[in-house]
Order: sequence, then structure tokens, then C-alpha cells
Amino acid sequence: MTNIYPQRTKSRLILSTCIAAIPLYGTAAQTGREISADDVAALRREVAELRQEVKELRATKAPRSSSKAASSGVLGRSFTELTGDGDSAMPGETKFVLTGSAEATFSSARNSASNFSAVFEPIFLYHINDSLMFEGELELELDGGQTNTKLEFAQIDWSLNDNLTLIAGKFLNPMNSYVERYAPTWIRKLPDSPLGLYDGFLPESNVGLQLRGVYPIGNSHLNFAAYVSNAPRLITDDPEALGSLDFDNWSSQADSKAYGGRVGLQLCPNFEIGYGAQYARVRGEGTRSTSSLLQSVDLAAHMDAAKGRIALLSQYAWSKTGDFTYDEDGSLGVGPTRFSNKRNGGYIQLSYRGKQWDSDLMNRLEFIVRGDMSKAPNDAPGGFDEKRLTLGVDYWVSSATVLKAAYEIDNRNNGEPNADAFLLQLSTGF
Repeated sequence: MTNIYPQRTKSRLILSTCIAAIPLYGTAAQTGREISADDVAALRREVAELRQEVKELRATKAPRSSSKAASSGVLGRSFTELTGDGDSAMPGETKFVLTGSAEATFSSARNSASNFSAVFEPIFLYHINDSLMFEGELELELDGGQTNTKLEFAQIDWSLNDNLTLIAGKFLNPMNSYVERYAPTWIRKLPDSPLGLYDGFLPESNVGLQLRGVYPIGNSHLNFAAYVSNAPRLITDDPEALGSLDFDNWSSQADSKAYGGRVGLQLCPNFEIGYGAQYARVRGEGTRSTSSLLQSVDLAAHMDAAKGRIALLSQYAWSKTGDFTYDEDGSLGVGPTRFSNKRNGGYIQLSYRGKQWDSDLMNRLEFIVRGDMSKAPNDAPGGFDEKRLTLGVDYWVSSATVLKAAYEIDNRNNGEPNADAFLLQLSTGF
């Protein structure tokens, strides 16, 4: 016999029957008729059976019809042919998220013109399934009369298990903890980045493979990352940057690769120390190779005190490139020249933000002091040492929007003019 009721209608009828049984039971009680234990047991059995039937009906999937799709052209293929078995298209199986940050900055530095600038950094996240995800970030920055577009990272994350993740593509360098964790404009507490770490002695990103994970050790946690990537290029053709490394070189020079990683020990939720290193054979265009060793140590700690949170961040990096003769033919006008190619730099930053003050203003203010420095070989063309002290005040409009004001006291040697500066920036994350 053909069922004249569709499944959804039948489910409603069964639920109506269940509901109807309740007032009947109440009527019997009001009339004074005695209800036996057998009556109650029978009613409970009936309700249980009806509930089970409703559950089974809800679990039944309605067949997919392809009659409309079969009416014309490409859409004439069956639904299954277009989507495989259909599982990947089920609601909630895949997710796309657009997030990122934006900033507007005013800078006024000694010996240079004041300037307004703007940066937009959208981040794209695509959740493929429980173990696979894609993430990528673009940086769009105004530069003169044009907009520069830069690919910050683009990577596929494959979660191998609860402790290990394999990453492939262009990823932020894990040994540079500042860039990987604190560089986004709505996270960093000052308008600019510290010397030596951003556009400095450590790579910001690498193209290759990375394996990272975390393991508990008692009440502590050990986190690690290991990677292999294309090696940076040794700059041998720019007289102002001889001996520096070009980390934006995305092609291997003579099949050279860089090997590196970081190990971090989180002793408690508010204290972590880490060490990172990278080794590679580097060369310029058509030159012989030499060794390059990069090292970095970092520290992050915070504590709640004085009605607020005190945070300490620090990182220091060393760069050592092996012996090399630059401008051997004298075509650059500075050689032949050799120098000890050791560079180092980093920062230490202390901040306080109110949390428990009676004043809403005090709970929105954050006070920051940062010291940073970079040291390059003074006998290298264009090399000089620089030290800065930065004092800043932030006003947190919301949890991800902040107005920053800072003043930098700059000190350079080797005849370079100091560049004291006032910075004002509005940043937001979304």
C-alpha cells in the first residue's frame, strides 16, 4: 500500500499522537477513575516506541532528485557525478573564513618628511576537513603612486595526529618568534617592529616543508618546529648591502636548501623560553657558496599585578656568514673587500595594561617601553650600528582595535644621522 503521507508529515502526526496522550491521561485522573500500574506501563511503552519511530524517520535521508539537473547541457550530469558521493558538500563539512587586519599610520621622523601610510592584510582560511586546512595572507601597502602586493604566507596544514602538523608552502619562519606571533598590527603594541628581526637578520618566511608539534612534560609543554626550505641569496651585487642575505629569494641557488627550526619550553602558562637556528649554504648569482648560520633566543612572560597585566617580551638574533671576497673585479667601486660578516640585533619590551581599575579609561590604556638595536659590520659598505628607545601609550578602543602613540629616540654611529620619530597609528583586526 502506498504511503499517502510524506515523511515530515508522518513525523508530525506521531508527535501529535504523543501530545494527545497527555491530556487523555489527565482527564482520566480528573474523573476519579483509578489508573493501574499496567496502564502507566503501557503508556510508557507506547511513548517510547513513538519516540524511536520519530528518531528513525529523522535519520532517514530523502533521496536526491536530479530531474531538474537533467534538463540541459552540463547540468544534465547527475548530482552524484558533480559532487562525488556528496559527503564533502554536506553543510558544516567545509568552512571559509575571511579575517585579517588593517592599519593607518602617521610618522614624522627627523631629517625626513612626515608621511601618512595605510596597510591592508587580509587572511584567508579554508577548512577542508578535520585534518586539512589552507591559510594564506596578502599584504597590500601603499608605496608612492602604486600599491604593492606581497604574499605573506600561503600554506596547507595537515594534522597528522593530536600532536603533529605537517605544513607545506610559504610559511612564517618559526625561529623568528616575533614575526610568527607578535607582528600583526593589532597584536604588536607599538606602531613599528623592532630592529634586526623584521627586515633584518632573520627570515620572515620560508618556502618549503615544516613539521611542528607540542608535547606535555609534566606540568610543562615542549613545542618544536623543524623545516627545510629554499636557501636565501647572498647579496653580492649591491654596494650598500654587501654580505646581507636576501630572504625574499624564493628560488634555490644551485639547489641549496636551508635547514632550521625552533624548540620552546613553556614552563607554565605565562612563561616560555625558546631557541631557534637555521643553517644554509648561500651564494650570489654565479658566485661560489659560503656558510650561513642564524640563531635566535626568545622569551615571553606575563603576570597579573597592580590591578593590571605586566608583560615582558624579548628576542635576540645572531647572523654569521662565512669568509667571502666581495666585488672581486672592482666593478661596484668598493672592492675587492673582505670583512667579518657577523650581525646581531633584537629587542626587549615591557608593558603594563590596566584590568581592574574603577576607571574605564585606565582599563583601556597600555604603557609600553622598548629598547632595540642592530649591529652590522662597520667595515662593510653601508654597515652601521643603531640603537633605539621607544616610549608608547595605547588606547584600546575594543579588544582588537587600538590607537597607538609612540616616540622613538634613535642613535646611529658611523656618520649616519639619527632618526628620532613620532608615530601615531590606528590598527584593527577583524
